[in-house]
Amino acid sequence: MNKLLAPTAIALLSFGPTAAIAEVVRPVAAISPPSWAGFYVGGQVGDAWAHADYVHTSTSGFAEAFNFHPKSGIGGIHAGMQRQWGNWVLGVEGSFNWTRLDERLTSVAKAPVFKTFELDDIATIVGKAGFAANNWLIYAKAGWAVANIRTEGTSPVTGVTAGPQNWDDGLTVGGGVDYLIASDWIVGIDFNYYHINFDRSAIATNNIVTTWTNASADVYAAMGASATSSVFDIGRRERARA
Repeated sequence: MNKLLAPTAIALLSFGPTAAIAEVVRPVAAISPPSWAGFYVGGQVGDAWAHADYVHTSTSGFAEAFNFHPKSGIGGIHAGMQRQWGNWVLGVEGSFNWTRLDERLTSVAKAPVFKTFELDDIATIVGKAGFAANNWLIYAKAGWAVANIRTEGTSPVTGVTAGPQNWDDGLTVGGGVDYLIASDWIVGIDFNYYHINFDRSAIATNNIVTTWTNASADVYAAMGASATSSVFDIGRRERARA
């Protein structure tokens, strides 16, 4: 009996600790990096400033150039979709921003006649390309922009006025940096440039046509943004289930 127990005890002492050690040093599954793929919605807020020019030809045929430099707060909403290939991220995004870039100037040659420039809203559709490094994403974007612009020419002396308001389109480029603070939440900073041309004409209150030519606006906006989506990290969830 003792001759049988001795080998058994030796075997238990040999294999027992080895099995325990193997359990302890078993490789831990690698943690997947966060995914930037999916749909998202969010909001943004910041500051905007503009440089706008036009030549206004009044109903009397007098032409004068005006130059505006309004500033305003800006804020709105955005939504988009992204796909990821390795570190590279491509997507498309739409945004709408409310602002109040408004300035009035008095004519130098025909005071007290005044002219105004007012830009109230900007909408965009852009393509995005970015590079992701774990929780960080740096990106650039470019696409189409449209702005709600009102111009006015008014003579307080005669009461003649014209103030057309139109949606005018142009282009936008920009970029920013995002940080993924949780699987469904990101925060970031975003810079945008918009260029809008807005030549136009209108019939004044005295029934004579007045025009705005060589009209363009360069708008700049710096904003902080936040976005969320329940499927923003869909790539990571799929890998976790695999």
